Order: sequence, then structure tokens, then C-alpha cells
Amino acid sequence: MATTAAALVLRGKGRTALRLEGQMVVLRNSAEELRIPVEAMAEVRAEGRAVEIELRGGAEPVVYRVEGVSEASADAFGQAVGRLLPTLDPDAVPMDGLSLVDVRPLTGRDRWWFFGRRPVAAVGALIYAGLMAAVGVTGGGEQVVALLGGSVALYAGCFMIYAGGRASVKDWRLKRHGITVVAQFSHYTNKWRVYTYTTATGQGYTYQTTGSGTDPIEVTYDPARPGDARVGVSLLGTLAVLFILAIPGLVATVGLYLVGHAVSALWGGW
Repeated sequence: MATTAAALVLRGKGRTALRLEGQMVVLRNSAEELRIPVEAMAEVRAEGRAVEIELRGGAEPVVYRVEGVSEASADAFGQAVGRLLPTLDPDAVPMDGLSLVDVRPLTGRDRWWFFGRRPVAAVGALIYAGLMAAVGVTGGGEQVVALLGGSVALYAGCFMIYAGGRASVKDWRLKRHGITVVAQFSHYTNKWRVYTYTTATGQGYTYQTTGSGTDPIEVTYDPARPGDARVGVSLLGTLAVLFILAIPGLVATVGLYLVGHAVSALWGGW
């Protein structure tokens, strides 16, 4: 009988992360994502604020280590994965655990997500500060207030459009290409109800949601990312979200007008 573990996530130093997905541990760093099945592991060790995963077999021991996590998280992760490890048969042929590890190099977009956000944010902040100072010198306090208020409105509107649009695209994709299965209630945590579901290929995953109740629910998952599931995916709901996005669109338009009005003071003052 398979053991079901909570979907634990550890975030360590250097933008590394460990995530438990069913019978799989996903190790992600700045360059690649490694998917390590429990069958490939010989041992999982929690050492203070670090977690080590040692693979089975091989001429030289292969150990993956993630540092900088909390001790409580490391202990919980080590115990959860340890319960999933299969019992080793001393008479069996040694298995090369490294051969079972699926290595997926990150795309350029994913690498930018790791390295590019802070430098871009710093440069953007410097440019914005210079623009604010220039508007204040040439246009006065009213133009500075207009620039500040317009910037906030523009950012908030664009962020809401991005977040809502991304969720809508994801729901649309799931509606067209997703697979719906029944998830069974597993257990409660402090804030979540945890359900388990099995994909069409027999892989087990967990889904977390709020609320109360233990009745089975239907979840829809993406075959390309079976660990990513949603509840209540419908075409009507997607269209409703797209309609609601008109509100942040209006906010962004007002913000763009105010920013443009404030920036025009630069040309008027020069």
C-alpha cells in the first residue's frame, strides 16, 4: 500500500528549492530541474538547516544537498520522504539511482526568473527616481502627485490584468487539454484540506484547498504538469474572469493618462 505524503516545499540558499510531489522529489536550482523518484534514493538526511538526498548504487555516491531551510521544515521533509523510500533487498542487483533522475534544463525565461528580477527592478527604480526628480523640478508638486498616483494605478491595473489573464489562459488550457479525475480526501493540515488523486498513467499527487468537508471532489490536471491541478474549471468561469478584467483595464488606462500628463511637464518645462 503506497504512503501519501503532504506536498512539502523547501526553499534554500541560492534560489534552490525542494518539492515533494507524490512519489517524486523535484529539486530546482538556477540552471536545471531534477525530478528524483523515491526508487532512486538510498537515504534522505536532515542535518540542521540542510537536507541531503543520497542516490542508490553507482561507483561514486551521488548526494544532492539543499541548505538554508528551517530546521522544522528539514525534519518534516526528511521524515515524509523517508516513509516513502522502498525497503532495500540485499540480494537484489544494485540499482543505479542516477539513471532514474530526469534532468530538465531551464529555459531562458526560467533563468531570467531566477537572475533577472532584482537587477531589472533596481534599474527601474533608479530610472523612476530620476523621472520623479525631473518632473518635480520642471512641473512642480502637482505633477509629482499625478505621476505618483498614475504610476500606482498603472502598476495595479497591469498586475491585475496579468494575474487574471494568466489564470484565465491556464483555465482555458485545462478546459481544452486537461484530464479530470476524482480526488479523495486524505487529511487536514492547519489551514488546508489535502486530497489525493491518481493520474491516467498511475502517478499519485496531492491537491490542497481551503474550507471544510471530506467529500470527494473533481480536479482537472494538465498532462504536461500532472502535479498542477485545479477545481471548478469551466468555460463560463473563464469568460467571467475575462469580463471582470475590464475593471483593472480601466484603472490602468487612467493611470497611463496621469503618467502621460505628468511626463508632459518635462517638455513643457524645457
